[in-house]
Amino acid sequence: MCSAKMQGKLEVVAECGTGNTGWASVTLADLASILGASEVADTADADVTFPVRRLKPGETLCRAGEPFEALYVVRSGYLKMVNIDPTGNEQVMAFPMRGDVIGLGSLASGHHAADAIALDTCHVVAVSFERIAALGRRFPALERLLYCVFSRELARRQDMIRMLGMLSAEARVAAFLLDMSRRLAELGCSRSSFMLRMTREELGSYLGIKLETVSRALSGFSTVGLIEVDRREVTLKDLAGLRAIVEPQGEDAGRRARHLRKCVPAAVSALATTRSAEPSRVAA
Repeated sequence: MCSAKMQGKLEVVAECGTGNTGWASVTLADLASILGASEVADTADADVTFPVRRLKPGETLCRAGEPFEALYVVRSGYLKMVNIDPTGNEQVMAFPMRGDVIGLGSLASGHHAADAIALDTCHVVAVSFERIAALGRRFPALERLLYCVFSRELARRQDMIRMLGMLSAEARVAAFLLDMSRRLAELGCSRSSFMLRMTREELGSYLGIKLETVSRALSGFSTVGLIEVDRREVTLKDLAGLRAIVEPQGEDAGRRARHLRKCVPAAVSALATTRSAEPSRVAA
């Protein structure tokens, strides 16, 4: 029920990219597919549609404090959820992508808890909670899917708390890359090569580390052969090595994890020394 299954190459390309501009609405069956179900029993003939909103990069979907009017299900593209303090500093809370639901945390208060801002061209499905709840009572399979979605969101928040409380800075970056790899693979996309839509500063805010720490970790992973980085394009070369940094299991894995944790900072230090020794370049 909770696994995503795509139908055909064109579908996969549309969902993994920045999106198609032709969507105006989706059916209930479409919505179920976006949420991760290949089909939901008895909903194929349901005469129900939901409007789709297109967002340009940098456009705000909702702001913290605004009245909660609908849940938003991401059909394509990437967003960031941010809390902004009175001085303008941002704390990134999440990076919603296809299948994620924006607004679940607003059900109790009746107001949005964070700003949702598009990182690239996005399409989101607006879903009235009262309407989808009524449809859930009408279609038991849909109701089970909704419970699955709520449970998935809770599990992700628990994973985030664990990551912030237990993992080192380098392990947090590795865990993020592995999570992106897994989620994109579930959507039928490449699990080894993908583009990071967020800036390194935004990623650092999300992981609770500084921009410089993100850059050092990525450079270190690249130097020891775990990944390749070309601006925002990342290719994972050694998934087992990244996993060993995050969750070493067994004596051999533990030794490798300790080796990598030593090598990554050493590689970064050597890289910094090399760069500092290079003659300075003055821009023309």
